[in-house]
Amino acid sequence: MPARPVREILGRRMPVRAGPGDTVRQAARLMDAHACGSVVVLDETGRLVGIFTERDLTRRVVARGLDPDTTPLSAVMTRDPDTITADAPVAEAIRRMDAGGHRHLPVMDGDRVVGVVAPEDIPVAELVRLADELEVRHRLAERMW
Repeated sequence: MPARPVREILGRRMPVRAGPGDTVRQAARLMDAHACGSVVVLDETGRLVGIFTERDLTRRVVARGLDPDTTPLSAVMTRDPDTITADAPVAEAIRRMDAGGHRHLPVMDGDRVVGVVAPEDIPVAELVRLADELEVRHRLAERMW
């Protein structure tokens, strides 16, 4: 049975987009309006330059006392985020998210962002299938640290 590609779990919603000069407040309003936890940050040519997540909002803005009305995303976004191709297996997305500690993983089709995979998008059956592998990874990581 061929591996299920990431594009099949994305659904039809498009990723929420912002520019590097947009403010944190604008990005937070977009996340609220679209009920999502991240915005992809694209430059003027449409190239992915970063991602801004709820975690970034908490750690890089609120915890540091920055003003969301004046702080541009370029100052607090995660630059050059890890990505995955739309045709990659869902299992690979799970592995990357786990290894990198990501909750939001931009999905690419060539040089275009076509979605963002978040934990709620991952089918439970895929997680169950990888549970033993992930457990071994975590035990090994604990031993190394």
